[in-house]
Amino acid sequence: MRRTADAVIIGGGVTGASLAFHLASRGVKGVVVLERKFLAAGGTGRSVGVIRQLYPSPETCRMVLSSLRVFQNFREVVGGDSGYVGCGALIGVSPAMLPSLERSLEIQREVGIRAELLPPHELARLEPRIDPSGLGAVLHEPESGYGDPTAVTLGYAAAARDRGVAIEQGVAVTEIRVDGGRVTGVVTQTGESIDSRVVVNAAGLWAGAVAALAGITLPIVVGRHPVFIVKRGAAFGPPHPVYLDLAGGTYVRPETGDLTLTGSLVEDETRHPMDPELLGSEAGFEEA
Repeated sequence: MRRTADAVIIGGGVTGASLAFHLASRGVKGVVVLERKFLAAGGTGRSVGVIRQLYPSPETCRMVLSSLRVFQNFREVVGGDSGYVGCGALIGVSPAMLPSLERSLEIQREVGIRAELLPPHELARLEPRIDPSGLGAVLHEPESGYGDPTAVTLGYAAAARDRGVAIEQGVAVTEIRVDGGRVTGVVTQTGESIDSRVVVNAAGLWAGAVAALAGITLPIVVGRHPVFIVKRGAAFGPPHPVYLDLAGGTYVRPETGDLTLTGSLVEDETRHPMDPELLGSEAGFEEA
Protein backbone atom coordinates (compact mmCIF):
# COMPACT_ATOMS: atom_id res chain seq x y z
CA MET A 1 0.00 0.00 0.00
CA ARG A 2 1.23 3.49 -0.83
CA ARG A 3 -0.09 6.94 0.03
CA THR A 4 1.07 10.56 0.16
CA ALA A 5 1.28 13.12 2.97
CA ASP A 6 2.36 16.74 3.04
CA ALA A 7 4.16 16.11 6.34
CA VAL A 8 4.89 12.99 8.39
CA ILE A 9 5.60 13.45 12.10
CA ILE A 10 7.27 10.52 13.84
CA GLY A 11 6.36 10.52 17.52
CA GLY A 12 3.13 11.15 19.44
CA GLY A 13 4.49 12.95 22.46
CA VAL A 14 3.82 16.58 23.31
CA THR A 15 6.23 17.83 20.64
CA GLY A 16 4.70 15.78 17.84
CA ALA A 17 1.11 16.58 18.85
CA SER A 18 1.84 20.29 19.23
CA LEU A 19 3.62 20.42 15.88
CA ALA A 20 0.70 18.68 14.17
CA PHE A 21 -1.74 21.18 15.68
CA HIS A 22 0.30 24.20 14.63
CA LEU A 23 0.93 22.94 11.10
CA ALA A 24 -2.76 22.26 10.59
CA SER A 25 -3.67 25.62 12.13
CA ARG A 26 -1.46 27.27 9.50
CA GLY A 27 -3.25 25.52 6.67
CA VAL A 28 -0.96 22.57 6.02
CA LYS A 29 -3.06 19.70 4.70
CA GLY A 30 -2.28 16.01 4.81
CA VAL A 31 -0.40 15.93 8.11
CA VAL A 32 0.16 12.42 9.51
CA VAL A 33 1.42 11.59 13.01
CA LEU A 34 2.84 8.09 13.46
CA GLU A 35 3.17 6.87 17.05
CA ARG A 36 4.55 3.38 17.62
CA LYS A 37 2.66 2.90 20.92
CA PHE A 38 0.13 5.44 22.17
CA LEU A 39 0.06 9.18 22.70
CA ALA A 40 2.41 10.38 25.47
CA ALA A 41 3.80 6.87 25.91
CA GLY A 42 7.42 8.02 26.06
CA GLY A 43 9.23 10.75 27.95
CA THR A 44 6.19 13.06 27.84
CA GLY A 45 4.15 10.77 30.06
CA ARG A 46 7.03 10.54 32.55
CA SER A 47 7.71 14.27 32.78
CA VAL A 48 7.03 16.09 36.05
CA GLY A 49 5.77 19.03 33.98
CA VAL A 50 7.51 21.91 35.76
CA ILE A 51 6.87 25.24 34.03
CA ARG A 52 9.70 27.72 34.67
CA GLN A 53 10.87 30.83 32.83
CA LEU A 54 14.57 31.07 33.73
CA TYR A 55 16.46 30.60 30.46
CA PRO A 56 19.77 32.10 29.29
CA SER A 57 18.83 33.80 26.01
CA PRO A 58 16.17 36.27 24.77
CA GLU A 59 14.95 33.69 22.24
CA THR A 60 14.30 30.96 24.80
CA CYS A 61 12.73 33.46 27.21
CA ARG A 62 10.31 34.67 24.54
CA MET A 63 9.47 31.07 23.65
CA VAL A 64 8.75 30.07 27.24
CA LEU A 65 6.65 33.20 27.90
CA SER A 66 4.59 32.46 24.79
CA SER A 67 4.17 28.86 25.96
CA LEU A 68 3.12 30.01 29.43
CA ARG A 69 0.30 32.10 27.93
CA VAL A 70 -0.89 29.02 26.06
CA PHE A 71 -0.90 26.91 29.24
CA GLN A 72 -2.80 29.64 31.08
CA ASN A 73 -5.42 29.88 28.32
CA PHE A 74 -5.26 26.35 26.96
CA ARG A 75 -9.01 25.80 26.68
CA GLU A 76 -9.44 28.92 24.54
CA VAL A 77 -6.26 28.54 22.46
CA VAL A 78 -6.24 24.78 21.92
CA GLY A 79 -9.08 23.05 23.74
CA GLY A 80 -9.14 20.78 26.77
CA ASP A 81 -7.28 21.28 30.01
CA SER A 82 -3.50 21.69 30.35
CA GLY A 83 -3.57 21.04 34.10
CA TYR A 84 -1.73 24.32 34.61
CA VAL A 85 -1.31 25.28 38.27
CA GLY A 86 0.21 28.71 38.77
CA CYS A 87 1.63 28.03 42.21
CA GLY A 88 4.73 30.10 41.50
CA ALA A 89 8.33 28.97 41.35
CA LEU A 90 11.34 29.74 43.50
CA ILE A 91 14.81 29.13 42.11
CA GLY A 92 17.68 29.10 44.58
CA VAL A 93 21.28 29.66 43.49
CA SER A 94 24.65 29.62 45.21
CA PRO A 95 26.68 32.83 45.70
CA ALA A 96 28.93 31.81 42.79
CA MET A 97 25.90 31.53 40.49
CA LEU A 98 24.49 34.96 41.38
CA PRO A 99 26.18 37.01 38.58
CA SER A 100 24.83 34.63 35.95
CA LEU A 101 21.36 34.78 37.50
CA GLU A 102 21.41 38.58 37.48
CA ARG A 103 22.20 38.57 33.74
CA SER A 104 19.35 36.13 33.11
CA LEU A 105 16.97 38.29 35.14
CA GLU A 106 17.75 41.27 32.91
CA ILE A 107 16.82 39.19 29.86
CA GLN A 108 13.62 38.01 31.52
CA ARG A 109 12.50 41.55 32.30
CA GLU A 110 13.33 42.77 28.79
CA VAL A 111 10.93 40.24 27.25
CA GLY A 112 8.16 40.84 29.81
CA ILE A 113 8.59 37.93 32.23
CA ARG A 114 7.48 38.68 35.78
CA ALA A 115 10.35 37.85 38.13
CA GLU A 116 12.08 39.30 41.15
CA LEU A 117 15.45 38.59 42.75
CA LEU A 118 15.45 38.15 46.53
CA PRO A 119 18.28 37.97 49.04
CA PRO A 120 18.14 34.73 51.05
CA HIS A 121 16.81 36.40 54.21
CA GLU A 122 13.68 37.54 52.34
CA LEU A 123 12.76 34.02 51.26
CA ALA A 124 10.78 33.49 54.47
CA ARG A 125 8.06 35.95 53.43
CA LEU A 126 7.22 33.74 50.43
CA GLU A 127 8.04 30.27 51.73
CA PRO A 128 9.32 29.98 55.33
CA ARG A 129 9.68 26.20 55.05
CA ILE A 130 12.76 26.45 52.79
CA ASP A 131 16.15 26.61 54.51
CA PRO A 132 18.08 29.50 52.88
CA SER A 133 21.46 28.32 54.20
CA GLY A 134 24.06 28.20 51.44
CA LEU A 135 22.00 30.28 49.01
CA GLY A 136 23.27 33.44 47.36
CA ALA A 137 19.86 34.55 46.11
CA VAL A 138 16.41 33.31 45.16
CA LEU A 139 14.54 34.10 41.96
CA HIS A 140 10.76 34.33 42.33
CA GLU A 141 8.60 33.67 39.26
CA PRO A 142 4.97 34.20 40.41
CA GLU A 143 3.37 32.88 37.21
CA SER A 144 5.42 29.70 36.92
CA GLY A 145 4.22 26.36 38.26
CA TYR A 146 3.43 23.05 36.62
CA GLY A 147 1.12 21.38 34.13
CA ASP A 148 -0.01 17.92 33.03
CA PRO A 149 2.12 16.83 30.04
CA THR A 150 -0.22 14.00 29.08
CA ALA A 151 -3.30 16.24 29.19
CA VAL A 152 -1.47 18.83 27.07
CA THR A 153 -0.58 16.16 24.52
CA LEU A 154 -4.15 14.84 24.32
CA GLY A 155 -5.50 18.38 24.01
CA TYR A 156 -3.19 19.18 21.11
CA ALA A 157 -3.95 15.82 19.49
CA ALA A 158 -7.73 16.31 19.69
CA ALA A 159 -7.46 19.82 18.25
CA ALA A 160 -5.15 18.54 15.50
CA ARG A 161 -7.66 15.85 14.55
CA ASP A 162 -10.39 18.50 14.37
CA ARG A 163 -8.19 20.29 11.83
CA GLY A 164 -7.79 17.22 9.65
CA VAL A 165 -4.60 15.64 11.03
CA ALA A 166 -4.41 11.85 10.90
CA ILE A 167 -2.97 10.47 14.17
CA GLU A 168 -2.13 6.78 13.93
CA GLN A 169 -1.17 4.91 17.09
CA GLY A 170 0.52 1.54 17.21
CA VAL A 171 2.35 2.31 13.94
CA ALA A 172 6.15 2.18 14.02
CA VAL A 173 8.38 3.61 11.30
CA THR A 174 10.97 1.09 10.17
CA GLU A 175 12.54 2.98 7.27
CA ILE A 176 13.06 6.58 6.18
CA ARG A 177 13.54 6.76 2.43
CA VAL A 178 16.21 9.13 1.15
CA ASP A 179 17.02 9.98 -2.44
CA GLY A 180 19.79 12.36 -3.49
CA GLY A 181 20.31 13.57 0.04
CA ARG A 182 16.63 14.43 0.56
CA VAL A 183 13.93 12.61 2.44
CA THR A 184 11.19 11.18 0.22
CA GLY A 185 9.01 9.35 2.73
CA VAL A 186 8.77 6.58 5.29
CA VAL A 187 7.90 2.90 5.49
CA THR A 188 5.93 1.52 8.44
CA GLN A 189 6.11 -1.82 10.19
CA THR A 190 3.27 -3.12 8.03
CA GLY A 191 5.24 -2.39 4.86
CA GLU A 192 3.12 0.61 3.94
CA SER A 193 4.92 3.46 2.18
CA ILE A 194 4.01 7.09 2.83
CA ASP A 195 5.53 9.52 0.35
CA SER A 196 6.37 12.92 1.79
CA ARG A 197 8.98 15.60 1.27
CA VAL A 198 8.74 16.55 4.95
CA VAL A 199 9.48 14.04 7.72
CA VAL A 200 9.83 15.37 11.27
CA ASN A 201 11.72 13.44 13.90
CA ALA A 202 9.74 14.07 17.11
CA ALA A 203 10.60 10.73 18.68
CA GLY A 204 12.07 12.13 21.88
CA LEU A 205 14.10 9.44 23.63
CA TRP A 206 14.11 7.45 20.39
CA ALA A 207 15.20 10.40 18.23
CA GLY A 208 18.66 8.93 17.78
CA ALA A 209 17.31 5.63 16.52
CA VAL A 210 14.88 7.38 14.16
CA ALA A 211 17.64 9.64 12.81
CA ALA A 212 19.76 6.56 12.12
CA LEU A 213 17.04 5.32 9.76
CA ALA A 214 17.98 8.28 7.53
CA GLY A 215 21.70 7.72 7.97
CA ILE A 216 22.09 10.57 10.46
CA THR A 217 23.94 10.29 13.77
CA LEU A 218 22.58 12.37 16.64
CA PRO A 219 24.88 12.78 19.68
CA ILE A 220 22.11 12.04 22.18
CA VAL A 221 22.63 10.32 25.51
CA VAL A 222 19.44 9.05 27.15
CA GLY A 223 19.34 8.99 30.93
CA ARG A 224 16.64 8.88 33.51
CA HIS A 225 16.17 10.60 36.82
CA PRO A 226 14.07 8.73 39.39
CA VAL A 227 11.21 10.76 40.87
CA PHE A 228 10.35 10.27 44.51
CA ILE A 229 6.74 10.73 45.61
CA VAL A 230 6.40 12.03 49.16
CA LYS A 231 3.18 12.24 51.15
CA ARG A 232 2.97 15.52 53.05
CA GLY A 233 1.63 15.27 56.58
CA ALA A 234 -1.27 17.36 57.86
CA ALA A 235 1.13 19.48 59.93
CA PHE A 236 2.98 20.58 56.80
CA GLY A 237 0.28 23.10 55.95
CA PRO A 238 -0.76 24.38 52.51
CA PRO A 239 0.93 23.18 49.31
CA HIS A 240 4.36 24.63 48.62
CA PRO A 241 5.43 26.31 45.36
CA VAL A 242 7.75 24.70 42.86
CA TYR A 243 11.27 24.99 44.25
CA LEU A 244 14.36 24.44 42.11
CA ASP A 245 17.49 24.30 44.24
CA LEU A 246 20.21 24.90 41.66
CA ALA A 247 22.75 25.22 44.46
CA GLY A 248 22.02 21.75 45.82
CA GLY A 249 20.83 20.08 42.63
CA THR A 250 17.30 19.05 43.64
CA TYR A 251 13.70 20.15 43.07
CA VAL A 252 10.29 19.78 44.68
CA ARG A 253 6.97 20.14 42.94
CA PRO A 254 3.54 19.92 44.60
CA GLU A 255 0.91 17.45 43.40
CA THR A 256 -2.72 16.89 44.25
CA GLY A 257 -3.58 14.63 47.16
CA ASP A 258 -1.01 16.27 49.49
CA LEU A 259 1.84 14.79 47.48
CA THR A 260 5.23 16.20 46.52
CA LEU A 261 7.37 15.09 43.60
CA THR A 262 11.11 15.43 44.10
CA GLY A 263 14.25 14.42 42.30
CA SER A 264 17.65 15.46 41.02
CA LEU A 265 18.57 18.41 38.79
CA VAL A 266 22.12 17.13 38.22
CA GLU A 267 22.81 16.60 34.51
CA ASP A 268 24.77 13.37 34.75
CA GLU A 269 23.16 11.29 32.00
CA THR A 270 26.55 10.34 30.58
CA ARG A 271 27.32 8.54 33.86
CA HIS A 272 24.26 6.30 33.61
CA PRO A 273 23.04 6.04 30.01
CA MET A 274 19.77 4.17 29.60
CA ASP A 275 18.23 2.15 26.82
CA PRO A 276 14.94 3.99 26.16
CA GLU A 277 13.23 0.61 25.82
CA LEU A 278 13.66 0.29 29.59
CA LEU A 279 11.50 3.37 30.20
CA GLY A 280 9.10 2.63 33.01
CA SER A 281 11.10 -0.24 34.45
CA GLU A 282 11.61 -0.25 38.20
CA ALA A 283 14.40 1.93 39.53
CA GLY A 284 16.49 0.20 42.16
CA PHE A 285 17.51 1.94 45.36
CA GLU A 286 21.16 2.16 44.29
CA GLU A 287 20.22 3.95 41.06
CA ALA A 288 17.88 6.31 42.90
